[in-house]
Amino acid sequence: MPESEAFCRRCRLHETRTQVVVGQGNPAAEVMFLGEAPGRQEDLLGRGFQGAAGKVFEDILAFVGLRRADIWLANAVRCRPSVDGKRNRAPQSTEILACHHWLAADLERVHPQVVVTLGRVAFESLTGLAWDGETRRAAPFKPPGDSWEAFGLYHPAYLIYRRDLKNMYRGDLIALRTLLADRGIPIEPADGTWAQ
Repeated sequence: MPESEAFCRRCRLHETRTQVVVGQGNPAAEVMFLGEAPGRQEDLLGRGFQGAAGKVFEDILAFVGLRRADIWLANAVRCRPSVDGKRNRAPQSTEILACHHWLAADLERVHPQVVVTLGRVAFESLTGLAWDGETRRAAPFKPPGDSWEAFGLYHPAYLIYRRDLKNMYRGDLIALRTLLADRGIPIEPADGTWAQ
């Protein structure tokens, strides 16, 4: 019997999770968004990008011209890493490695053209390369032998603390819109707070 992601016990995060936050969305999506790991709200609700970071993520999608129904959304780590269940923490390398099987399964299932990574952990988990915000951010990267292109962005939560980066992030999203249009991926006109 094949292992089920919803009952995964590949690392110790299963001991403190409420539930596994599995990849969700359109299984025929041409665009996949990859986050780092579930936070408290995601762990409770079982859905990626909720709360304040989720609001920023919704604004990003609206500006890019996509909806959650258009994309596949997953995390590099599927269970919430926390300190005593109270505050979120960055996933450890062993946790990322334990979850890589599920990321590979998502890529095989969905076959996206573009994978938008949200933050360092997502980019490094997907590509195996070190994240560098100066050279990797908003620059399409096609790993040899893979059918998808990676496009790295800062994590949406970053903008909650660094509002001064909004104009830079807007430029990155314009570059993403251009990439999607160049690849023939349907997008709607830019909308929302980023369009102003």
